[in-house]
Amino acid sequence: MNDTTVDSLRPRLASQYAIERELGRGGMGIVLLARELMLDRLVAVKVLPPAMAGDADLRERFLREARTAAQLSHPNIVPIFRADELDGVAFFAMGYVDGETAAERLLARGPLPPADVVRIVREVAWALAYAHARGVTHRDVKPENIMIERGTGRVMVTDFGIARDARATGMTADGMVLGSVHYMAPERVAGEVGDGRADLYSLGVVAYQLLSGKLPFDAPQASAVLLMQATREAPSLRDVAPTVPAPLVAVVEQCLAKDPAARYPSGEALAEALVAALSEVQSGPQAAPERVLDEASAKAIWLRAAQLQADASRRVRERTAQAEEFATGMHSSSPTSGYRMGDVEAAAVEAGIAEEFVHLALAELPDDEAALPARMEAGGSKFDRFVLGNVEQSLRVSRVIGASPREVLDAVGQVLPAAPHNLLFRDTVGGHPLDGGVLTFLSRPMTMSDYMTTAAGVNMLRYHLSSVGATLLRVTLHALPGDPRRCELVITTDVRGGIGKNAKFGFGMGAGLGSVGASIGIGIGIAEGALLFALPFSAAILALVGGLSLGGMRLAYRHAVRKARSELDGLLDAVQALARSQDVFGTGSRGGLSAGDRGRLKG
Repeated sequence: MNDTTVDSLRPRLASQYAIERELGRGGMGIVLLARELMLDRLVAVKVLPPAMAGDADLRERFLREARTAAQLSHPNIVPIFRADELDGVAFFAMGYVDGETAAERLLARGPLPPADVVRIVREVAWALAYAHARGVTHRDVKPENIMIERGTGRVMVTDFGIARDARATGMTADGMVLGSVHYMAPERVAGEVGDGRADLYSLGVVAYQLLSGKLPFDAPQASAVLLMQATREAPSLRDVAPTVPAPLVAVVEQCLAKDPAARYPSGEALAEALVAALSEVQSGPQAAPERVLDEASAKAIWLRAAQLQADASRRVRERTAQAEEFATGMHSSSPTSGYRMGDVEAAAVEAGIAEEFVHLALAELPDDEAALPARMEAGGSKFDRFVLGNVEQSLRVSRVIGASPREVLDAVGQVLPAAPHNLLFRDTVGGHPLDGGVLTFLSRPMTMSDYMTTAAGVNMLRYHLSSVGATLLRVTLHALPGDPRRCELVITTDVRGGIGKNAKFGFGMGAGLGSVGASIGIGIGIAEGALLFALPFSAAILALVGGLSLGGMRLAYRHAVRKARSELDGLLDAVQALARSQDVFGTGSRGGLSAGDRGRLKG
């Protein structure tokens, strides 16, 4: 099969598919990313290599995968679109999942947070429950066959290559072991067909591995692993990963019971047990306290999220108006004692505000909660618009970088905290940055002593951000669909506080200079003995000088905004350059996030 190349397959499928690249290889085929010409959509095409197509058993087993999976229509199962043969090549086309496997995520991030594992395993359990109810067992549940869609986080099960349809005749030759030995249920090791509970055992191994980073049974020889699966109890997950909450440990260990009758009876039962365990963890005495916002702060978050969405797209004005009505309190006259952060986010999403903008709004949440409502209303008054005109309330720069999201994230972690930028990593909001979460960095405001520094030593990023009142940078990564080697990096910052300060300064300067001009006019009139002429003359001077001052302030502020935007573009340049150099020379050892901050990003 290794002799089969994408170039050799491309002309044989060219009448129906434009092959773009290889996605992976397995024991039963090559998976290609292709564009279906008729419907102009990306699909994953699994091809049986011509060298294997002559084996009737292998060919039938390959086609059986397509037939079995095609019976299943579920949000958490990769759909099969077509099974066919072109120019002697047997293949089937299935939905393309733009994302990564659970195995790839584990490799990149290490053991995953319990809440993430619960979500992944729960969605796989739903998919298996659906398949089991239709007489289909997967028989090869493992992290490599669990896809996690980028952007949405949806989990999808794939590769029903050795699935068994209870209504069909078994095709496995006597004594032939199919499946991955590390995830195989004891009854299948013993040669029994098994039922859906064997899949739940395999899923329990997956959960064990995602939580701890280790397999319950491992050895250099497959036969040794099979023997351990059949005869030994799995090492306690609590001993292997002491930080995993006890309720979740109990669920995983019940999945790993040697006796199928002791496991959960169905995928639905397992999913319900996972949800109950997570709820117990999050509400129990050991739970980390979730930040609670007062009603005014929660409303301010909703309003700000709606404003951010409106800034990104004017087409959402109707939704913004609804959110503003909700945020101004017109929907209810009864106050509340507080809102949990998760509830604030859920309510905003339910109101129609995109999750991305909710996360951006939450990322602006100050440590001093009492200051939030006033801060959220800053920078948009009629007075501010009178002095500065209609100006943006946030700055946004973006760049598509020719590197994977993981590589771009690594570059961000090295560039932003290091000299000459010296930004302070604050936190992540809304999950891991590779899953749509927001990274936040602080730029310390300039002080008087900073301004007294020689020009050669001034941090120009800090200087220009301070001049527009920006202190918090929000960084997000967006993978490009269908292209894992390109990623959009976006940096945004809130400048509403700076708008108000600059407006007050500009008005004060205009009024002050106008008053000086008016005083001079009155003095000249008195000196010339023309007091009646002096009054209208001084008023004209006041209006002229004040107007010129305000006009100059508007120009100066817009210049400051352009300079701040240019500095943010410089950040993108630096990240892009490092990502490219790492792609050529390998990951460097420059400064960046501390070990503690890197640990916070691992989860």
